Amino acid sequence: MKNIIVGTAGHIDHGKTALVKALTGIDADRLEEEKRRGITIDLGFAHLELTPALRLGFVDVPGHERFIKNMLAGVGGIDLLLFVIAADESIKPQTREHFDICRLLGIRRGIIALTKADLVDEDILGLVRLEVEEMVAGSFLEGAPIVPVSSVTCAGLDDLRRPTGHREQAGCQEHHRRRSAQTSASTSERPRLLRHSVESGA
Repeated sequence: MKNIIVGTAGHIDHGKTALVKALTGIDADRLEEEKRRGITIDLGFAHLELTPALRLGFVDVPGHERFIKNMLAGVGGIDLLLFVIAADESIKPQTREHFDICRLLGIRRGIIALTKADLVDEDILGLVRLEVEEMVAGSFLEGAPIVPVSSVTCAGLDDLRRPTGHREQAGCQEHHRRRSAQTSASTSERPRLLRHSVESGA
């Protein structure tokens, strides 16, 4: 089985861990302090089997500037970047810092997720998209997919998934709690853009 490592990056509280959980059903925040404070402190890990021959391993990194060393350790060896920017806040200091780090590390492929899309209207979403496109122009993320998503309502998750069966409905957090309790991963829906990005660079 081929394994591809996907690393998150982005400003604190922009929804990196929530998005990983929405995609995989696994809560990457494993420390009690992380759960108590509601922020990622150390590296978290999750996985998703795309096909019987391909598995994604997720490395979820902290967004807080105090934990930049942990972030560096997490993204150093990734194959694909999942760059997370909250639609209700747009580009913030650690957004730029993480982006610069990924460029310096020579990461070549990525997908941009505009999280918390349920908190803004289409006009704001369009403005954020323009700001992001301007920031990544001339970099490895120029032309990368920009996908508005919500880990709360599940909006946009179908754009990251291949619906071979039913589409996921609102209330995906409960769906994923049930799914994470299963002994084998569901294959009824699989990330479409993630799979495309992985296979196009294979």
